[in-house]
Amino acid sequence: LSIVIATLLCVGFGCSSGSSAPSTEGQQLDSANAAAAAIEGFRGDPRASRFFESAFAYAVFPKIIKGALGLGVSDGNGEVYRNGRLVGYAQATSVTVGVQIGGQTFSEIIFFENRFVFNKFTNDQLTGQASTAAVAGKSGDSAMADYSHGVAIFTSNDDGLILAADIGGQKFRYTAK
Repeated sequence: LSIVIATLLCVGFGCSSGSSAPSTEGQQLDSANAAAAAIEGFRGDPRASRFFESAFAYAVFPKIIKGALGLGVSDGNGEVYRNGRLVGYAQATSVTVGVQIGGQTFSEIIFFENRFVFNKFTNDQLTGQASTAAVAGKSGDSAMADYSHGVAIFTSNDDGLILAADIGGQKFRYTAK
């Protein structure tokens, strides 16, 4: 059991030295297609769509997978855009501790209000707080209404069920294109 917990913590806190960038042409194409579909979905959401024009840059994670049984771990890869152009790749991971059980997949987009916050992100210095949630199925969309500390974060639940009252945070690893 301790090996499983140590492995989950290591995955969640980015102990691997691997890159967040796709390593083959096929993986790059898959990443681009998934990011484009997620971006289209967020552009169709009136809460998120206004940020595409005002943001300094944004990172989109088409599929983040979270599983939890007391200890929650999530992981997902995405693409980072500045002025509508791909500038890099990112990995989002988190480990949370608390009363939680279940699993889900969701999409996430993070809008960066200015260069300062974007530079924190690209230098792997930006972390985000996980939130208390009770989400079921596709109807479990959640969003922040405006920038907070220079970022605006929107998520869209794809499927799954998770009940959580947890403490933790997201960490990001950026790889330039």
